[in-house]
Amino acid sequence: MSQQPIRILFVGGHGRSGSTLVSRALGAAEGAACVGELRYLWTQGVTKNQLCGCSTRFRRCPFWKAVGRAAFGGWRNVDAREMARVHRSVMRIRHAPRHVLPGVSGGFGRDVQTYAETMAKVYRGIAEVSQSPVIVDSSKFPTSALLLRRVPGIELRIVQLVRGPHGVVHSWSRQVHRADKGGRLMATHSPAQTAAEWLAFNAVIESFRLTRTPWTLMRYEDFVDQPREELSRVLEFAGLPSADLPFLGDGTIDLPVDHSVAGNPMRIRTGEVPLRADEEWRTVMGPGRRRMITAFTAPGMLRYGYPLR
Repeated sequence: MSQQPIRILFVGGHGRSGSTLVSRALGAAEGAACVGELRYLWTQGVTKNQLCGCSTRFRRCPFWKAVGRAAFGGWRNVDAREMARVHRSVMRIRHAPRHVLPGVSGGFGRDVQTYAETMAKVYRGIAEVSQSPVIVDSSKFPTSALLLRRVPGIELRIVQLVRGPHGVVHSWSRQVHRADKGGRLMATHSPAQTAAEWLAFNAVIESFRLTRTPWTLMRYEDFVDQPREELSRVLEFAGLPSADLPFLGDGTIDLPVDHSVAGNPMRIRTGEVPLRADEEWRTVMGPGRRRMITAFTAPGMLRYGYPLR
């Protein structure tokens, strides 16, 4: 008897768009399990043994230990460094056109097949351990979503998460200390690079509308303004139409412990968290930079309902 496909709810888009909070909120619903940015499993998790979302080192986390046993008989039975190399080989954004083609060959094709077959075991292990019909993967990267189309035994559904480009650019320009990585600073990008990537990443994720892969859009601003309505809508899209949301309060969310393998520092935060849009850019961003970002991203702003003024 064939196994039932594993349903993956993939949160895609550009970084600093609120994906950690949104994916954790989705994963808090009954029937869903949030695993964070699974594309970093082999580097930040298995190889570097960094903190899981439960604030335990990856190799000591009971959840991930159980996933490793279910998938491979233990993480020691898979070459994590080789998988990290394979991941780097197939994940580069310049390879997006190659992932759209029906077949790939040569060394790149072998790496794609190795990655897909190995990740199929990982997702099967997560499903077995979590006992959840929906796995929330917030890897975001367009090539991560394209690669998932090649993973056997899964049913992929895409949530394109969009946040206004000015807020995204401002977030990437700030220096933020990572509580989950010993206080190290998060990466920063230039405004021009971030604006260009915002357009490109969202365009590639939205291209899933042209395939048979189910796709839906969520704006981060809508989520913080109407969290119950937006979460209910996306959970219904994921196949959980009757999911209860007792963790939502009046402008707050009560985050449980989960096992996000990677994400921004708030992945280790638990308890009541206020739901509000970060609009700091409106008071600190100069008019010249505002105009530059608007000029770069105007097609996307219009496409996703953000006013140009």
